[in-house]
Amino acid sequence: MARFKVRQGSSMPVHAPLIPDPFVPYHCPRNATLFAICRGDKRVFARYLKATPFEIASDLFVVSVSDFSNCDKVPYMDAAVVLPVTFRGRPGGHYFFEYENDDRAIAAGRDLWGYPKKYAEIALERRGKTARGTAVRHGKTIIDISVDFSRPVADLPTVPLTPHFNLHIQPRADGPGWLSKRVIERDTSPDFELLSRTTGRAKVKLRGLPQDPLHEFAPLEVLGGCLVIGNFHATEKHGWGRTVASFKPSAR
Repeated sequence: MARFKVRQGSSMPVHAPLIPDPFVPYHCPRNATLFAICRGDKRVFARYLKATPFEIASDLFVVSVSDFSNCDKVPYMDAAVVLPVTFRGRPGGHYFFEYENDDRAIAAGRDLWGYPKKYAEIALERRGKTARGTAVRHGKTIIDISVDFSRPVADLPTVPLTPHFNLHIQPRADGPGWLSKRVIERDTSPDFELLSRTTGRAKVKLRGLPQDPLHEFAPLEVLGGCLVIGNFHATEKHGWGRTVASFKPSAR
């Protein structure tokens, strides 16, 4: 077999890093995202957000499935539940649940920027005038979105979700608690090139697991869905995140 050059990586194991180094820049031509805009219970949002420094900004939220299989750095699929929040008076989006199907993409999002990624099997299928996105975790379909484009929604509201505000936590190695806790802001939207946007009537099903209580976020109303196709770019200018707040370590 060929002999490879040993180098110092920026993630474990340092001699054979899991995360491609550097991870930015990366690009995904014809990235496809199927999403639904839902109305939920703000009391549920507020209860769960007590564990974060964020405050809920609306009773609307977004459920999405995205196809990044054309990504030049790591091909992957993504599914998420995203809440509009404010942080110290600034609006943005908080990825409350997020799932991907590749360990490199999961590690990059969690380790670099604090996205709460877990593993799931994810699919996005388009057939005629319909599309369906699903996420399956531990054999259970926890996210299921379907959109009928033959019934367009002209007044689909916009839910502000950028910049992303992520809570990045590094646990203590010597006992309970955390060593590092910070808010990381990230926004790749300025470099996104929109190619098409198609709306339709939507259905959303969220199913909970013991460590993934998505069922509590089941929508009270689904306002509509949309399929967005565009060229995604994480550039040197906008692809990295930045720390906007840090908190003192918790006691043992």
